[in-house]
Amino acid sequence: MNAAVSATRVNAMLTAAVTHHDAGRFLKALPHFRKYLKRRPDDVAALNMASFAAFQTDHADIALNWLNMAKATDPNDAQTFYNLGLVNQSVGLCEDAANAYHRAAELDPDFGSAHFNLGTTLTQLDRLEDAIAAFDRAIGINPEHGKALSSKGYVLHTQGKYDEAAFVYGRAVSILFGDPEPLIGLGKCLQDAGRLAEAASAFARAVDANPHDAEAISNLANVMVQRGDAEDAVATCDVFLAHHPASTSVLAAKSVALNETGNTDAARQLVDLERFVTPIRQLHAPGFKNMEIFNAAMVGHAENHPTLAVAPTSHATRLGKHSADLTAKPKGPVAAFEKMIGRGVEEFIERLGSSSEHPFIAHRPRKWHLAVWAIVLEGKGYQVSHIHRSAWLSGVYYAQVPSVVDGKGQRGWIEFGEPGPEYHWSVKPETRRIKPEPGLMVLFPSYTFHRTIPFESDETRISIAFDVVPDI
Repeated sequence: MNAAVSATRVNAMLTAAVTHHDAGRFLKALPHFRKYLKRRPDDVAALNMASFAAFQTDHADIALNWLNMAKATDPNDAQTFYNLGLVNQSVGLCEDAANAYHRAAELDPDFGSAHFNLGTTLTQLDRLEDAIAAFDRAIGINPEHGKALSSKGYVLHTQGKYDEAAFVYGRAVSILFGDPEPLIGLGKCLQDAGRLAEAASAFARAVDANPHDAEAISNLANVMVQRGDAEDAVATCDVFLAHHPASTSVLAAKSVALNETGNTDAARQLVDLERFVTPIRQLHAPGFKNMEIFNAAMVGHAENHPTLAVAPTSHATRLGKHSADLTAKPKGPVAAFEKMIGRGVEEFIERLGSSSEHPFIAHRPRKWHLAVWAIVLEGKGYQVSHIHRSAWLSGVYYAQVPSVVDGKGQRGWIEFGEPGPEYHWSVKPETRRIKPEPGLMVLFPSYTFHRTIPFESDETRISIAFDVVPDI
């Protein structure tokens, strides 16, 4: 009788967990899964469902633990390995993700999503030929797999195979009707191939597909500038900004176009490097005796972070290493750093004031979250000019700086103002350089172009970058 009652209670735990899970109430599902799995730790299906609930509530560590339990119970379950790939990829453990996706595809060769996600992970790892092979397997399973075709087009474009990439993108466009993504990819490919009229047409079609797509607009404005139509580029940006005034990528594109028209006053007002680029010296780290101890802790955390890897060519970092998001647990000294960022953002906002017609000030987000990552540069490492498209405000903190920054040429300094390599410009913009120093935090609007002046050194330069990302 007692065994029957116990079995009934255990089943009730699973029923409650699954009910909450299927209704999308993942946080409420977790305690029921925990209770059930204490009694049935070998239920692979429940472990997979529980891991999904944990993953959806930002508990990737718990999700990985449950998935590893499922793998130990049944080492031949393709879904378990696929889910391991998803979680590992999301937290930046790309090698582990690739291995998991590969195993899922081995166990189930017709698992198209495993092949596709393996391709995306291999692309992140810069293993481009292997990525193409994975995408081809996904396309072989489903010839109408538009996302796999579009992703293959991206890799071919990255390899400089413009004609092949354009053909593959064209197939993706015909399948993903109304999706601007493959059209934007096609436009970039055609632009790099020098086929500017065709590129402009592709970007215009992307805008038609989704008039609210900031990347479509910013790329259209960019090719307009390259074709000598800077005034039209400004007008195109303004139409979009009338509805989306805080769009980072479109504000950046507009700043380039304004400078090309010769309207340097308007460009200066929009970018305003002297006003908006804000160095803040950090004097205290919560929980640390002094800044030297804190900086040493941040250096160790960055250098030993499991996601730190050589940055792929798709990143702004060149000849250096890049981590995934450092806000994932265990945070270590990043927990204190988040508080320091909060103080810095408050100080930055207070300096701006509350009333302004400037779009950056007038449309600051009411709610936001942080993304934080480490950049480790050594030897000849540097960062090309770039912006942070998904954020409102960005920043960098210097934990360790090589002595070369004290020498001639401002090597290793951070420079603001010069557009990135994907933009086409001829008029030299105004720039501002700031010398990195341990304990210095620099905040700036996310649409502000910034880069590292290349340097050579036997010492390592370790910075912690972050974004203030609006909650939509």
